[in-house]
Amino acid sequence: MTLHKVRKYILPASVVLLLAALAVWGFQQRPAGAVVEDGAGKAVNATPAAGQYAGYPYDVVQVTGMGRAKGTPDLAMLSLGISVTADTVAEARSRAAGALQSVRNALTENNVAAKDIATSHFSIYPKHDYSRSEGRTLVGYMVSNGVTVTVRDTAGVGAIIDAAIVAGGNDIVFNDLGFAFSDTSAMERQARQAAVTDMASKAEQLAEFSGRELGDLKTLSETSGGGGHYVETARYGMAAAPAPAYDTPISVGEGEIAVTVYGVYELR
Repeated sequence: MTLHKVRKYILPASVVLLLAALAVWGFQQRPAGAVVEDGAGKAVNATPAAGQYAGYPYDVVQVTGMGRAKGTPDLAMLSLGISVTADTVAEARSRAAGALQSVRNALTENNVAAKDIATSHFSIYPKHDYSRSEGRTLVGYMVSNGVTVTVRDTAGVGAIIDAAIVAGGNDIVFNDLGFAFSDTSAMERQARQAAVTDMASKAEQLAEFSGRELGDLKTLSETSGGGGHYVETARYGMAAAPAPAYDTPISVGEGEIAVTVYGVYELR
């Protein structure tokens, strides 16, 4: 064989490399429905069937369920305090201390335990008047001292509020009133049961409407926020007043626990 004839069968190096790369790429890209062998030598389908959820070897339906439970709150949370403005810091602090001590005495006299009265804030700062022609003018110093009060007998909340107002006089500040539960475990259990029932009902409907059968529950979790509760909160901005002829009417109302769950069911 001459040299001329041999050259007819030799391909350029760049072409050889390209063909090799295409061969490797074609081997790695399995067509849909390709059958391969598992570790035990058994033939399996390497491509998930249509409708399968990533990470699951079967068709699934994902659902959430919401459960609620209602009850009557047994705690009242009061936010109140004293605010005093005087010419000097010393005078403002002294008046505020005396007024708040009177408020605390009124609370304990109305069966509020000392452990249920906690300081929420204390501040001292100068107070200025910006309306005068000479510009900013110092008019005194303000001392603010607030407490958070837990009332465990909600039936007496109105009387306790009135007693605090009378004791604080013109220096009283009433910021907030809310209600809460001392123990939510029973309500949370009831809400969770309702949430799981709601989730299962939704899954059954989805399976029915899609012409499938509902399989086993594969994943179940409670989403963030589960076990939380929501209670309507009343807010007041009260000026001092003489002793009222009637107790301030306070309605506890109804509170609610809400739980959300998430589940993944198999579809057959």
